[in-house]
Amino acid sequence: MRQTLILLFIFSLISCSSSKVNNKEINEIIVKTNFNDLKIAKISRVINSDTINFNELRFHNIDSALDTMKSMFLDFGSWNNKANGLHQKNIQRKVWENIKLFENDERFTIIADGTETVNEYYACLIVFDSQGKDCFDENHPLKNKLINYFHERMKENRKKEINYLDLR
Repeated sequence: MRQTLILLFIFSLISCSSSKVNNKEINEIIVKTNFNDLKIAKISRVINSDTINFNELRFHNIDSALDTMKSMFLDFGSWNNKANGLHQKNIQRKVWENIKLFENDERFTIIADGTETVNEYYACLIVFDSQGKDCFDENHPLKNKLINYFHERMKENRKKEINYLDLR
């Protein structure tokens, strides 16, 4: 029950849409990773006068802002929920819940999003563990393992064909 409440709380916080996305409501700090095409963005977003902080893994060497959605769809099938995009209103975020990535019993909530604008072009992932902790936080014990995992999955799935209309 506690896990369900945590997941619902996290999803409700990041699924709230706002008309101020392009007016600096999102404050970003970019942190480099060991991969040239990946960056961690530390996001601080104000929703109803509350500040929400989380990290997202951004993939810059992509074919489409939907590439993280494509990779998740190929590996785990259809998503559980969707919501307005955090970065671009015409791209809907997809949420996969209760996903097992490794041999242990840990389950994750994975949110795929992205943007394709004149100034920015990336696909991204936000990942929470079963305790509702941000997996790309600098102190999370699985951070590097998850970065490596998703980097490999994106490379492998990039070669595969998909009808992007299936992701709408």
